[in-house]
Amino acid sequence: MTRLNSKYTRVYANGYDVSGVATNIGTVGVEVDEASGAAYSDEVVNIILGNSSMKCGPINAFLSPSAATGLHELMSAGNVIQNIMIPFGAVADPTVGMPCFAWTMQQGSYQANGDGIVGVTINYPQASYSTVKGYDNPFGLLVHAKGAETAANTAIGTIDNGASSAKGGIFAWQLFSSDGTCTLSIDDSATNLNNAAFAALSGATSGEIDATTTPASGMIALAKTATVRQYLRWQIALNSATTATFALAFIRGT
Repeated sequence: MTRLNSKYTRVYANGYDVSGVATNIGTVGVEVDEASGAAYSDEVVNIILGNSSMKCGPINAFLSPSAATGLHELMSAGNVIQNIMIPFGAVADPTVGMPCFAWTMQQGSYQANGDGIVGVTINYPQASYSTVKGYDNPFGLLVHAKGAETAANTAIGTIDNGASSAKGGIFAWQLFSSDGTCTLSIDDSATNLNNAAFAALSGATSGEIDATTTPASGMIALAKTATVRQYLRWQIALNSATTATFALAFIRGT
């Protein structure tokens, strides 16, 4: 049984890899509101589940300015909408198929603290942001670990769900750098025989993006009734770019 090691947790926000300064991610996941009540003659308290809300953080990190490219420059303004992706690793950096938290969060605060090495605490109010409204699961699988690609993917799939599903899903992407424009996407297939068996998963695309000067990120919610076939793989179209460094995740609807 795989045991995940916090040493190999990685934290991405709006196309920036802040893993080098983040020290703790707090709590990430989903929490369901509970309403309780009991009549005089009831033997047990009745619980009715309500709305779900997402939890992320607080993220603790070193206060580490880095010439407009670090966590301080990215998050110190507060009240920023951020696409957060947190993949988990076991004995090495996160690889394809490892669990991954991904959600769009609105930052609530950025506070410096501590003696000696100065740290910061970043809080996120519990929320379900409009870009992923309608889904209540922030955990999926890493479809492409952070790394560079210089050509389209013609390999067979790397994610096997065991069966097709028809409850949609969420496509999350982080483009850390590129030397021109590109499009990131997910392919799916009913079989895993060869390249020809795969086709673009409708809606799971970043559209044309460019991280030549500024990283980019996004989350795209498919229709809740969308069919997602059994096998998934990453895909890239290098438009004017010749190389791009990115990470992709997919959360199947449940």
